[in-house]
Amino acid sequence: MNRKSSSPPESRDPVDPRAIALWASRYARSRTISFLVQWVLVVFMVAVIGVAAGLTSSAYEQGNLGVFTLSVALMGVVFLVMAWFSLSQWGADLVWTVTMWLYGKEGYAEASGREPMPPWLTALGGGLVAYHLVGAILVSFGLLRLQWLQPFSALYMTPYLCALIVRQRLGWWAWIWPTLYGLHAVALLAGLPMRFPPPWRLLDLIVPVFGYGLLAILAGHVYSRYALRRLKQLTRAVATDLEPSDEDPEATPEGSA
Repeated sequence: MNRKSSSPPESRDPVDPRAIALWASRYARSRTISFLVQWVLVVFMVAVIGVAAGLTSSAYEQGNLGVFTLSVALMGVVFLVMAWFSLSQWGADLVWTVTMWLYGKEGYAEASGREPMPPWLTALGGGLVAYHLVGAILVSFGLLRLQWLQPFSALYMTPYLCALIVRQRLGWWAWIWPTLYGLHAVALLAGLPMRFPPPWRLLDLIVPVFGYGLLAILAGHVYSRYALRRLKQLTRAVATDLEPSDEDPEATPEGSA
């Protein structure tokens, strides 16, 4: 009579719950679609301010009072719209709705320990808009050369982004933006050949501020996909370990009372 040779089940190290918590936190800290939605809206508004600043500077040099007045008024209107969007509940609800729609079945996730943005940091965000509006006005009146607008911007924006990252406990990807933006300003001040030709001087500000921001957002999104994959692997391993095996003596046979 042949006997069935039974081999012991393969031993596997149990999943450390701390690993699940770690990758869940990394995933939550790297969800960047909400930043991407805000990025698109801010790019549009800043582009309008940039065009208005260029028209204002040209009209001021040519003595065209009508175009000058219209361009200054346009900058003021866009500034008010940006301030209202940043501080209003409607703007926050719009970003939330679009973000949840884009994430779809992934739903909502937030890293533990993240606190609401304090009033002083919100005020600094409003100051960031006002600071760049002042820079645009200085360029319009010829008090600041357009080629130095990016270092002027980095003087405020780099420490502000660092404070925002620390306060919101964002992932490593977020540091790409202020680091590259600050280094770009240093490179321009050092005279490195990184400028656009004269007709496109405004791109010296637009490309680094939004290009580095987009790079950081995309890096965070790619990393969130990796973190989510690792998290799923760990949770599936836990689910497999919890399933009763055929050789489990405590498993209830089918049909038994």
